[in-house]
Amino acid sequence: MKRNLTLVFLLSIFCLISFNFALAQDPGVRDTCRVERLEKVRPNTPVVLNVYIFNDEALGAFTIPLVFPDTVSNMDIALDSVSFVGTRAASATLTNDRSDTTSWKEDSTNVVNKNRLLIWAVWFSGDLAPGSGLVAKVYFRTGLTWDSTQYVPVDSVLIPPGNVLDFVPVVGPTFTPIFLKGALEVKEVNTPSIPTVFSLSQNYPNPFNPKTLIRFTLPKDSWVNMEVYNILGQKVKTLVNEKLTAGVKEVEWDSKDDNGLEVASGIYFYRIKADDFSDIKKMVMLK
Repeated sequence: MKRNLTLVFLLSIFCLISFNFALAQDPGVRDTCRVERLEKVRPNTPVVLNVYIFNDEALGAFTIPLVFPDTVSNMDIALDSVSFVGTRAASATLTNDRSDTTSWKEDSTNVVNKNRLLIWAVWFSGDLAPGSGLVAKVYFRTGLTWDSTQYVPVDSVLIPPGNVLDFVPVVGPTFTPIFLKGALEVKEVNTPSIPTVFSLSQNYPNPFNPKTLIRFTLPKDSWVNMEVYNILGQKVKTLVNEKLTAGVKEVEWDSKDDNGLEVASGIYFYRIKADDFSDIKKMVMLK
């Protein structure tokens, strides 16, 4: 009981500090929080939402409140879990890593609202070292009545009483990072029949500036991962990381990396993995 009271007290202090200093200026290079935007999610389907952070100073905590801008009646969706396993935030002392729907909250009255979610992590010893990459994964499933034609962006939001988007550095005041909704949509391409083989096409246009389209085919429902690498073999962008139905697909790359920053001119490689299929092709970005 005493331990629970201590935990509540610490979290209350954390939220109060975050609320009071959320508008402070980032002391260095502007940090970034980027959340994948979900588009044309299918009904009765498991979905993963990835959350990324770029920070140029050590962080002792972060709070990321999210909203799916839609009415509750149209949100046939259930949260499975929020996970920090295998991410940069896995070393945090406290997280809201959970497997129930109580983190879908609208306000301090704890009213469950399926279109809001709070993600947070706190370090009492150690920190989130400067760097960039994945910090949390949100797993959920859409229901049978989910409208797969609707456009579903994911944005930051204020969740009362004081949960705002903020980073808490080890040294210095709390500040609000840049927030990027930016993910990419995998588009269906209308074809008379389902393809019989996996394939990856050459991007078009190529060379390109600043956008290019990449087409690929799936003969069956598959978990697809497509990533962009620079000439040094360093990953710069995750284009697709989800389960897709069979068919002909297209994804657009806007020449931005996982932190929302524009990449330099040069040679890049895009690689697809789908079930046992893998392929890689070269493309050129010219400014």
